Amino acid sequence: MTSERIERRLAAVLAADVVGYSRLMGADELGTFERIRAHRKELFEPAIARHRGRIFKLMGDGLLAEFASVVDAVSCAVELQRTMLQRNLGVPDERRIDVRIGINLGDVIVEDGDRHGDAINLAARLEQLARPNGICISNKVRTEISGKVDISFENGGEQRLKNIAQTITVFHWRPEGAAPLVATDAAGTGIRVGGPAGSGAKPSLALSRLGVLDGDSQAIHLAAGLNEAVASSLANLTGISLVTEANDANYHASGSVQTYGSRFRVTMKLLNHWSKKQFWSEHFDGDIATTFDTLDDLAFHICSALRYEVYEQETERTRLRSLEEQTNEELMGQASHILLNSRRSDYERSVTLIDLVVKRDPNNFMALAIRAWGAMVEVVCGYRDVSPADAKVALQLARKATELNGRSDFAHLVYGLNVLYLKRDLDAAARQARRSLELNPNYALAIDLLGMTTMYAGDAEGGLRECKRALEASPRFPANNWFMDNMAIGNFLRGDYLSAAEWARRSDEIHGDIPRCMLLLITSYAHAGRAAEAGGEAERLMQACPDFRIRDLRRWPFLREQDWARFTDGLMQARLPD
Repeated sequence: MTSERIERRLAAVLAADVVGYSRLMGADELGTFERIRAHRKELFEPAIARHRGRIFKLMGDGLLAEFASVVDAVSCAVELQRTMLQRNLGVPDERRIDVRIGINLGDVIVEDGDRHGDAINLAARLEQLARPNGICISNKVRTEISGKVDISFENGGEQRLKNIAQTITVFHWRPEGAAPLVATDAAGTGIRVGGPAGSGAKPSLALSRLGVLDGDSQAIHLAAGLNEAVASSLANLTGISLVTEANDANYHASGSVQTYGSRFRVTMKLLNHWSKKQFWSEHFDGDIATTFDTLDDLAFHICSALRYEVYEQETERTRLRSLEEQTNEELMGQASHILLNSRRSDYERSVTLIDLVVKRDPNNFMALAIRAWGAMVEVVCGYRDVSPADAKVALQLARKATELNGRSDFAHLVYGLNVLYLKRDLDAAARQARRSLELNPNYALAIDLLGMTTMYAGDAEGGLRECKRALEASPRFPANNWFMDNMAIGNFLRGDYLSAAEWARRSDEIHGDIPRCMLLLITSYAHAGRAAEAGGEAERLMQACPDFRIRDLRRWPFLREQDWARFTDGLMQARLPD
């Protein structure tokens, strides 16, 4: 018996493919084929040969190449991406060919003209993780090229890749001047394609059309209508890009519709393309005889949940890396997300994150708005006014953010919150809330701001309706304790003191020892005739804030003097020091 000897050798494997290949072929099959072939013949084949590499497999949308030197492989990839950027200058978005490249180092099995082995499989997986116009390499490659290639790779963290047993630490690079692709949907709305969060772009989300598991034609029509409503709402989200293809997204949302008689259930799921894991699922129920308003409300709940879950994942993913390694988008995403928690430690961390962004980019409207928001959070959660100088700076930052980007729902929200709490200008705050909602009708924080201005102006019932809608947007939203506080204020204003105390208590259970919440508990219990509970909360407030005096309490933005007097009267009944 004879056995054939298997030839193995160490090689750097480069895998490249075209971003959005299916979309491009669907739009212009022959033109796409010719453009890809021209790029391969005029650029890829000569460049790979010049760097002493060899193409051993061609696919319709990509290729695999082998290099004896990993430095040659990386140098070649950098040249390819920089040149592709130049070749695409002036090319319309719907015609441009963007490439992503993955590089791995390992043993390959040689068979005639082909190559096999895990090293090649991993190179292909790295290419799938690469950003449009970018390169993704393994930790082994990065170690080998350290000090030998004059470019800096960004740490993409540990990733669990399909059919790869161990987690892999990956690193990313994109050429200067590379930007996320932009495609156009049928309605002419700009939708961002590609640009994963770590590339400096916003986190991207793809939405698959909702399927129908059970039901009749009504269920099919419901799924179609809901899919359009959800897609429309997602397109308005600040901080998240809606993309056209799941493979080009950081996150992929999918769902299904089932009907049971007169009722329906929508189940939504989220997949993280970094980890290849589904990390969230939730169902939403309703009546099959739904109206457009009900459909919009359902889309509101789904999109609010998706927005929170994506940023929760983004915050956890980027927290593991040093601040210097993180892009401005990643730093701002963390800073805005953690501010929702109302804890002073989170406020202080957000300042650190945003100061770094502002140092890099002094006119970044989002960073300026987040910094102004942080100043407002400190006022709302505490009990003293900020200094006139600090208030002036916060208002200037918030106003400048709206001037830099007048179409940002977030910038208008922050400006509204600042004029409400720092200037007590209810009319200006309401205008900013309405402008934010014109830009994004499903923005829970802006809905809550409109509710606050309505309540503080004296219309408790109208304000409560808005605040209740904001509160019901997502059960896991970290700012729900803010909404609960506002539910307490609305009930206090309408004289339902026990309900006010109950809402304040629920808020306190989420984030305890915030002076704002304890003050609501004290005055609500006092007016409800629950002196013991009011006294107990007063003791807790004094332990947290030993220097508290009622005379130092900042004026909450009640329009009517009698409402403010009633609020402070409850504090005096609880024998807080004046």
